[in-house]
Amino acid sequence: MGTTVIAQGRVDVTVRSLNGEDALRRELELRGFRCAQDPTRHQWNECNWYAYRRSDMPARPCECNSEKPGMQIVVKPSVMTLNGTKHRSVEVELCGETGGMWWNLSAYGISPEDLPGKLPDVEAGLIAAWNALRPNG
Repeated sequence: MGTTVIAQGRVDVTVRSLNGEDALRRELELRGFRCAQDPTRHQWNECNWYAYRRSDMPARPCECNSEKPGMQIVVKPSVMTLNGTKHRSVEVELCGETGGMWWNLSAYGISPEDLPGKLPDVEAGLIAAWNALRPNG
């Protein structure tokens, strides 16, 4: 924990650990995903990270990120304790722009234990849905 002085002033360089669903995070990293803190997570989510990587599956380019190959797949785990019961699930999403409109496609409610076995089919389904969108306009 601390700050570092650079030409622009003090910058917080605190490194926060990634918490929750450690086995899933390790499995995703073995599959080429990178993990980072999730600044958009719900305040009650006990998992503070998300995982992301570019898919190798053929896909139409995103209009906003057309210089990048493939579409990005994002995995967001959720662990919430509500009324003393722990609820665990994972959402897998693909976001992109086509025809001047942004799309957010997702598969959700997947158990963390099931995700590794289902991920190839989930990714293929999201890419197929993305490719099936016709440009608007």
